[in-house]
Formats: sequence, C-alpha cells, structure tokens
Amino acid sequence: MTNTPDRTVFELALAAQQKRAKNRQSRQATTRKPFYAHKLSARQATGLQAEQQAIEYLEKQGLTILAQNLACRFGEIDAVMVDGQVLVFIEIKLRNSQQFGGAAASITAAKQKRLRASAAFYLPLLSHRYFGGKTPACRFDAICLDHGQIDWIRHAF
Repeated sequence: MTNTPDRTVFELALAAQQKRAKNRQSRQATTRKPFYAHKLSARQATGLQAEQQAIEYLEKQGLTILAQNLACRFGEIDAVMVDGQVLVFIEIKLRNSQQFGGAAASITAAKQKRLRASAAFYLPLLSHRYFGGKTPACRFDAICLDHGQIDWIRHAF
C-alpha cells in the first residue's frame, strides 16, 4: 500500500480524534465531584444534617426515599418519597428561632408555588421510573425542625 497524501491526512485526523477522546475521558474522570465535595459553610453543613435527620425520621415512619435535592429551573425539592402508593414531595425546613414564626411559617405562598412547579417538572420522570408510566396520587408534606423537635405536616399545601 502506498502512502498517499490523502491517506496521511486521514491517519493524522484519526490520531488527533483519538487523542482528544482520551483527554476528554481523563478530564471527566478527574473533575466530577459531588456538589458537597467543596468545603461547606457551617450553615450548609447544618442544613445537610437536618435534611438527613428528617429523611431518617420519615424512613422510620415507613416512607421510602426515591430522590433527594432535585433541582430544576423552578426550584428545588428537598426529598421525594413513597408512602404506600402515594408520591410525596417533601420540603424540609430548619429554624433555630421562633422570632419570625418558625419553620412552618417560612414556607410562603411563593415557595409553595415554586415547589408545585418543580414537582410538575419532575412528575413525568418519576412516574415513568417508579410507577410504570402511570401518574400516582401525590401530596406535599413539610418537615419542620424547630429546636431539635421534628414536626411532620402531612398535606401541608
């Protein structure tokens, strides 16, 4: 086989593509870190601990966790769980002071609207993944942590 200019160009292009693919794979392997891999502030660490405490509490009550910290352009859902055949979207709030009404009062009408929009965004995906494509009954619950005490508000809004 003779080495024509076209063949050399093809081989050089192929070698360059393979090199880029190899570099891309090595970069992806080293740069992917969980969102909490960076140093958390004290407030962020406390919030994550409160979320974990609330999820453990709900699991003891018989709910099963499906997803946690689902974020989209509308907002974030702290936890998605299943209670029997009901899909439960959970908002977790922690307050150390009753000065502004406590944890339950911090779930305003605007926050409820964002949660509903986020749930509507994720509902088709969750229905397909966990309920065979059928839309399950849904509800919104709130877990309020005030001074270490857990208050579970079913059908919060």
